[in-house]
Amino acid sequence: MGSVFAIAVFWLVQVSALLVFLVPFTWPLFGLWAASHFLRALGLTIIFHRYLAHRAFQLSRGARFFWAVLGTAAMQKGPLWWAGNHIDHHKYADREGDPHSPALSGFYYAHIGWFLNDAKWDALPDANPVRREFGAVPELRFLDRYFWLPPLVLAVGLYAYGGLAWLAWGFCLPTVTLAHATFAINTVNHLWGTRRFATIDDSRNNAFTALFAVGEGWHNNHHRYQRAARNGFYWWEYDPTYWVVRTMAVVGLAWDLQPVPERVYKEAEHAAITEAMALRSSGERRL
Repeated sequence: MGSVFAIAVFWLVQVSALLVFLVPFTWPLFGLWAASHFLRALGLTIIFHRYLAHRAFQLSRGARFFWAVLGTAAMQKGPLWWAGNHIDHHKYADREGDPHSPALSGFYYAHIGWFLNDAKWDALPDANPVRREFGAVPELRFLDRYFWLPPLVLAVGLYAYGGLAWLAWGFCLPTVTLAHATFAINTVNHLWGTRRFATIDDSRNNAFTALFAVGEGWHNNHHRYQRAARNGFYWWEYDPTYWVVRTMAVVGLAWDLQPVPERVYKEAEHAAITEAMALRSSGERRL
């Protein structure tokens, strides 16, 4: 798929979200949006991000393929391309070489421009760790090459079943909201939020982005320890991706879930105590 055509398709889908205004609103249609957005989001986070890019757990082949198809249906290109580029983000986070740092390239390029950059449509080099480890897996290689097929099948199927209303609410709008929920981790989470850990990058935790990106918004946590199966390091940090993986582990579809090391939790506790003491000292000085 040529880059100019692909870029045109991307913007066409962005505009297509407006189709929801051409059909009457109903709560079942809203539920369709939610199912399409969050199920495909889980495909992205479980397979593209935590499995392929970070090897945070192991999966059965069937479970891996199921979630990989859902992730590819999100219309964010192929699993190997996505995960391979994500590795570069961590390798060069907010430094020269990071494909999407708002500090280096500005908000628009970090949010969308990098994704549409012609150079980024090339295949991953053979030296890329994701390509080396997973490039020989036939189903992943197929999805990476024909990344346009799952979203096309989803769009056609929704339209065939429910007409314009199902296409608009089941594909167009959730594809757009999911795209920006994912892109926001690259931009919003490097600009606004809290920093539990003093990482060398600008990563931040943000509960709002975590909501729409199924747990990915605990980005400062993730940059501190990338290998963990969970991004929400504490029970109160919303991370449905981890809950789904834990559920799969219970039934034997996932195993070898990587925990957050105790030393990282101790570091977080020390940071919290230091911050509390600093706030107390500041309050006493004001008095």
